[in-house]
Amino acid sequence: MPRPGAVTRRQWLGLAASMAWAPAQATLRDDERVLFLPGTARRLDAGRIEADLHAWVYEPERRPGLRTAFARYLGLDQDAMSAADRERFRRRCGLFLADSERGKEVVVRFEAMPAQPVRLPATDAAGRSRLRAVIDGAPRGGSAAHLDFHAVLADGDTRRFAGRALLVPPEGLSVVSDIDDTVKLTEVRDRHEMLLNTFARPSRAAPGMAARYRRLAAAPGARVHYLSASPMQLLPVLEDFLAAAGFPRGSLHLRESTSWRSLVPGEGESRAHKLGAIAQLLHDFPARRFLFVGDSGEADPEIYAEVARAHPGRVQAILIRDVTGEGRDAPRYRAAFEGIEPGRWHLLPPDGGAWPRLPA
Repeated sequence: MPRPGAVTRRQWLGLAASMAWAPAQATLRDDERVLFLPGTARRLDAGRIEADLHAWVYEPERRPGLRTAFARYLGLDQDAMSAADRERFRRRCGLFLADSERGKEVVVRFEAMPAQPVRLPATDAAGRSRLRAVIDGAPRGGSAAHLDFHAVLADGDTRRFAGRALLVPPEGLSVVSDIDDTVKLTEVRDRHEMLLNTFARPSRAAPGMAARYRRLAAAPGARVHYLSASPMQLLPVLEDFLAAAGFPRGSLHLRESTSWRSLVPGEGESRAHKLGAIAQLLHDFPARRFLFVGDSGEADPEIYAEVARAHPGRVQAILIRDVTGEGRDAPRYRAAFEGIEPGRWHLLPPDGGAWPRLPA
């Protein structure tokens, strides 16, 4: 894995391509679609912006037998579900059954910027294309928190595949938040309940968290980055949940998976994904302060504590939603937070009760 901030050969080639002549449209067939992950963007100077563009090109799978096989793989009994839950399962599992498309070029145009269209590198075998594009020109309405863009399609193609990048100021507070069992009740520690809550049941918000996040996001320069080991196929579900529950918009950093057989991350995969995403944010925004929010159901305390030890001056605080009831004096926390100032980490009550006073 390249170090944070390092540019891979693919990214260099993609950057060169984006600065050269761009084709008028994407190379997409009528049955192919594009999903953009909400990334980040930053101002390089008065006239340029760097945006992290991340696309997946896929073809929806229309063989109904695959949905049955997927349910069997997950251990879900569709016959035991209500009609509403079965329909919800049908919609939510759709992207896990899609075929990734290789060799597709995606061209995007930013809504509020007059720059030339940006051409992403051709998609790889997983249908993925990623580019850090440098765009000339300042966006109209300079206070906007997001840069909206869309895929440029062939003449007569009325579909719209839209994306956005979170424009992050050089200074301010970045709230890095886990999703499952931190802001969304998923019950990750119980595999069967987790799968039902993910695919069949209505999504439920953790009590009190949305209101807290809105207050944090209202501060000048504040931004929210949602970090999860959930696979990218759940992006539409998670975006719908965050919007409906009243959470502020932000970037989403999901695990790069396009196979339904890798729905649940392997040992160490979730940790590596989260540490990598955090390292990139710290590198990209060196003057910003960070507040980490997670839960005690998995390894968030250990991951955030590792980051805090490596970057003691960058981490304002660590907040852990207590879903295991271990208590602050548990051996786990003593080991995880060894060497970290006690006032820099806190347990949050799972019922949405009072938050601690955060250090400056």
